[in-house]
Amino acid sequence: MIDRNASNRMDQGAEGAQAEWLSAMQSLAEQIHKQQQTSQQMIQELTNTYMQLLNTPGSYLSGQAQQQQQSFQQQAQQQQQSFQQMTQEVMSTYSQLFNIPISYAKEGLRDAQFPIEGYDELTVEEVSSPLGALSAEELREVRDYEERTKNRETVLGQLDHKIRGSS
Repeated sequence: MIDRNASNRMDQGAEGAQAEWLSAMQSLAEQIHKQQQTSQQMIQELTNTYMQLLNTPGSYLSGQAQQQQQSFQQQAQQQQQSFQQMTQEVMSTYSQLFNIPISYAKEGLRDAQFPIEGYDELTVEEVSSPLGALSAEELREVRDYEERTKNRETVLGQLDHKIRGSS
């Protein structure tokens, strides 16, 4: 019975972690797609600016060369800054993309393997109910975790009593 409950908790924890991971991956994929579109648009604008510069007739350049040159330089600088900012955003997104699987895997495994589902959100009274169905090993695991985190004397006393009773 306990093995089946533990197996069910592991399956539910793993499914929850997988769903969160997939949602995060979908969000990042959408961000990457938008950034790729923005990048393509910026490259096209940059190319258009330089093509305008190259296609400007010499006589026109001689008359208004300085003013036009400054305008092109400003456009090019703005496009370069936008491109650098977009590149930083892309790198940040890819960094998140590679860090997500590790964090979700760790969280999912911890939740899936812990003897009492949703333990961190439970009150003292709510923790007491499932203790009777746990093995001595699981009781010790819960006790160690309780001592490291919330350190509630009532819960620790109940766990100690159950551990002594199961020995």
